[in-house]
Parts: sequence; C-alpha cells; structure tokens
Amino acid sequence: MKVLIFSASTGGGHKRAATALKEYIESDSPKNIVKIVDGLEIAGKLYNKFICGGYTVLAKKAPKFYGNIYRNSDRESALNNLCNSVNKYKGKHLITAIEMFKPDVIISCHAFVTTMLGDLKNKGRIKAPVISLITDFEAHYTYIADGIDHYIASSRKMIDDFQTRYNISPRKVHAFGIPVFQKFYDTPDKAHLKNKLRLNSEGKTVLFMAGSFGVNEVLSVYKEISDSAKGCQFVVITGNNPHLYNKFRTKINKNTKLLMYVDNVEDYMHCADLIITKPGGLTVSESLACSLPMAIYSAYPGQEAYNAKFLSEIGVAVILDKNIGEKVRTLLNDDRKLRIMSENCKKNYNGNASKQICDLAYSLTEDKK
Repeated sequence: MKVLIFSASTGGGHKRAATALKEYIESDSPKNIVKIVDGLEIAGKLYNKFICGGYTVLAKKAPKFYGNIYRNSDRESALNNLCNSVNKYKGKHLITAIEMFKPDVIISCHAFVTTMLGDLKNKGRIKAPVISLITDFEAHYTYIADGIDHYIASSRKMIDDFQTRYNISPRKVHAFGIPVFQKFYDTPDKAHLKNKLRLNSEGKTVLFMAGSFGVNEVLSVYKEISDSAKGCQFVVITGNNPHLYNKFRTKINKNTKLLMYVDNVEDYMHCADLIITKPGGLTVSESLACSLPMAIYSAYPGQEAYNAKFLSEIGVAVILDKNIGEKVRTLLNDDRKLRIMSENCKKNYNGNASKQICDLAYSLTEDKK
C-alpha cells in the first residue's frame, strides 16, 4: 500500500502527527510505502510563508484578533469563500507530487490542503481515496470539503458536531484520535525510568513544556508554580529555543532539571505526575496516551482555547487562569484528583490512532497487506 501524507508547517503538530502515522504504517507491513509532503510549501513558497508566518504573528502578537477570525470562519462567509477559492486555485500544484508517487490513499493533515484535495477529487484529477486528519479537538468549518471520503476526528463528540453543524454523515467520520508515536503507549516501570533519567524517586514530578510560551511569560509562570509547590521536582523542556534556555539557567531552583530539545519526551511524560503545557493537539494527545494529567496555561483564542475547554470538560486538565501557583500546589497535593484525571485520560483516549487509520486505509484499497 502506498500512502501519500500532506502535512504543513503551521506549528509542529501537523508534521509530528504525519511522522507518527508514517512510522506506524511502514512498520505494519514491509510492502507499505509512505511519503510525507508539505502541501502548503509545494503550493507556493510565498503562499506558504504567508499562511505559516501569518498564523504565528497573529496568534502571538494579536491573539484576540486571531480568535475573532477563527470564530467567524467557522461558517460559510465571504472570508471562507475567498480562502476556499485561493486554496482551490493553489491545489493544482499538488498534482505533480500525486502523479509521481501514485498513492493508493491520500491523507491530509491540514485544513487548507484538505480543501485543495477535495476540489481535485471533485474535478476527477485524482482517483485515490482522500482522508482528512483533524489535529485539534474541535470541529471547524474549514476542514469541510466536498470530495473528502473520510474524516478522522479526535473525539467522539466531533462525530455529532460534524453531522449537526456541517451535515456530514457519521459514516464518514471516525473518532480515532490524533496519531502519536508508539512509544507514548508504553507503560514502563516509573521508578526504574526515574533512576535512568537521574530524577528523584520521591515526591511529585512536574513536567514543564516551555518552548511554545513567550519568554517572560513562561519564566513568571515557572517561578510562581515552583515557589508554591515546595518539595516537587521540575523538568523544564525549552525545545529549540536557546534564548529561553539561557534565560531559564539563571532562574531555576535546585529541584529543576533544565533541558533543551529532547528526543525522548515520552520518558519524561511517563515519569511526571502533571504536565504544564499549552493545549496543542499533539502534546495533548501524547499526554492522553501517557495518562498524564494536564494543567493548561496560555491558550491562544481559537483552536487552543477550544482544546482547553474540551479537556477541562472531560476531566483530564485544569485551566490555569488565575492563582496559578496555588492552583497547581492544591492539585499536586490531591492524589485522588490526580488519579481521577489519569483515569479520565484512559477513558477518553480512543486507543492507537495510527493503527485505526492504517486499517481504514487498507479497507479503502485492494491491498490487504
């Protein structure tokens, strides 16, 4: 089976989901071949720069304005019609990649690419079945496109939303979840793993995913929480942000392990009792796979705010809006609440998303392994 996955660089989540899915499909059968292509990039360098750069600037510099755009675009409107027209025009640039690879199944990890592929399918330019993978926890109008054969939703609630809000048949929507790497499903011995990572075996461990926060913002949040949660150890991961890492070096206390980019974040998730993070779809899905309770801080208006609301409603996360230090300290001292949140992660996680998507892809082709 040949699978072509279209990703995008608007945040790291789309590419990470695509890579996790590729890893699983290729490991499932030696006959499987998977290729990942940045759909926005091949649609045009200026177009890609405008979309990816515009998202970053608006979300960080003008979050309220971005939130208004996100909400107003969740319906048929002049803005959406213009956006769809541009994307359909740009879709022609995907044809070469599709014809060269000759996929049995095409998977899109970005709403704009989904529009392009749906239009190409309607026009008969591509014959392969097209699957749209949604990497957030809220349905949105921009993901809807004629010509799409199946949608992968991240929660069961989204199936109802697709039917009632967008008139999409439930038969086309599958609540498989967002793909994560298989290592997040592991259940290692926590004490052994802490020893391997040189973490204290006693007391609570708080994982701080700091790379996507603003520098001054994340430092103040860390200080407030670390000052309140005495006796806890912290692991702070700054990602590919050397400026933030160097800022943290002058601020951390003796109970904090500071790291830049790591390729074993799942190990630290398995060791942690709580994660402090923004509610990006992939980090959230990885936390759910690890049954790790979440404390959500600084959600951008738009999909992150919707993600945070959903996670709070299903009892796997608390939202840190005020009295942050006290709220985290109280939660860490409540073993029963943490246990319930962890159990809720298991109840609300849909299992191995990559396997279920792979099985769906098999069912859409003549290649049954």
